[in-house]
Amino acid sequence: MPDHAQPDAVLQRPKLLFFGGSFDPVHLGHTTLSFAAAGVLWGQAGGWGVVFVPAARSPHKDTEPTPDGHRLAMLRIALGSHPDATIWMHELEQAEGPSYWADTWASVRSAFAHAECRFLIGADQARAMHRWSRYRAFWRDATVVLRGGDDSAADLIEGLGESRAWSVADLADWESMIVRTELVDASSTAIRSALADEAKRNTRIEGLDPGVQEYILAQGLYL
Repeated sequence: MPDHAQPDAVLQRPKLLFFGGSFDPVHLGHTTLSFAAAGVLWGQAGGWGVVFVPAARSPHKDTEPTPDGHRLAMLRIALGSHPDATIWMHELEQAEGPSYWADTWASVRSAFAHAECRFLIGADQARAMHRWSRYRAFWRDATVVLRGGDDSAADLIEGLGESRAWSVADLADWESMIVRTELVDASSTAIRSALADEAKRNTRIEGLDPGVQEYILAQGLYL
């Protein structure tokens, strides 16, 4: 993983897929799906990078996240030395209150004008997009990942239509923004629940990188 203070070769690539989130904690769904989605979007030959953007605090969540330093450390462990991944700490460095994706994406367009930039979301986030701040400024740059047994593309488009936030032309654009990957059964909520259970905490937790779990236990997190 490149040091943030040094020139980052991944960020110089011509195609960048940004993935924002609390990563609290990061799990195999985050890492596996993001690389798979980039491969579907741009092919397996390379030339692209996945940029993880840890949020300072999501405006869609009422609770404070685990401290930034811990979430960043876990993300670095999970990504290891993956050649196609890097962490962009813009939101953590700019943090004064909640992180709004509209502000982050404006910064992406300015800082990475050399690249084709897209950002990764899931089906639930796509359905809620019309409630995001200033969503009209950035929604067409989204890539929506559908995982294995998730909704079909038709189900997603139908759900978006029911919100009445999108025109027929908008829905056609949404359909072109969908990629499908294999299912990875992992969620931060389920993992936090397992970590809070003394009977499960010290056993192998499905979907959690062993190195990340070791860090959590050593730091006494999620109790």
